[in-house]
Amino acid sequence: MKTPVTKASLKQHLTYNWWKYLLLAVAGFFLVDLLYTVTAYRAPADKVVEFYIYGYANQDELDRYMAKVNKERMPDMEVMNSHVVLDDETYGAMMLTTYMAAGEGDLYLVPRDQFLSLAAQGALLPLEDNQELMDWFSGRGLSLQNGWRKITETGENHLCGIPQEKVPGLIQYAWAQDGYLCVVVTGGNEENTLKFLNYMVRDMAEAPEESPAPEAEATAAP
Repeated sequence: MKTPVTKASLKQHLTYNWWKYLLLAVAGFFLVDLLYTVTAYRAPADKVVEFYIYGYANQDELDRYMAKVNKERMPDMEVMNSHVVLDDETYGAMMLTTYMAAGEGDLYLVPRDQFLSLAAQGALLPLEDNQELMDWFSGRGLSLQNGWRKITETGENHLCGIPQEKVPGLIQYAWAQDGYLCVVVTGGNEENTLKFLNYMVRDMAEAPEESPAPEAEATAAP
């Protein structure tokens, strides 16, 4: 015969078994969180353009600019935003490599040393076939010679990046030491990233009247 449930027996049961219910509640919470994470909607790669900066950025202003482009010129994109990777000797390069290996980010602004390394590895999309981009720079008499690099594995030369100095207005939004704009091959949205890059170089073709000091004005997040 089963022992009847009384107030005293229930109190005794909880005294010795409360931890089981706490463990069950915690497990339930993490299970619900995991299910939400797995099933939550994620925009497909071809509907996302993300700009990663390995250096400094006025991220609020940059995100506002990207939101305007999204609304007015690229309304078919579901996500357009920016992320800042702190230019840190200890963790920065490791984080940059991790993001790229995971296929995060489409357009990158990186310092010269990282640009040279990524270009040599063949991690960057050749830009010379983007005729609209090439015509824009050649029409303004701007040389992109410094952006041409040799790929170690193939020995081929390609335009792997746009020197930041050729897009002087960018300093209002983002900055990297001797920086280069480049498109990573792992991004998954080549067509729209190149379209955004074309808009950006036009919109930021002129330097601001007073160039802000990047370290002083910018914000950065690890």
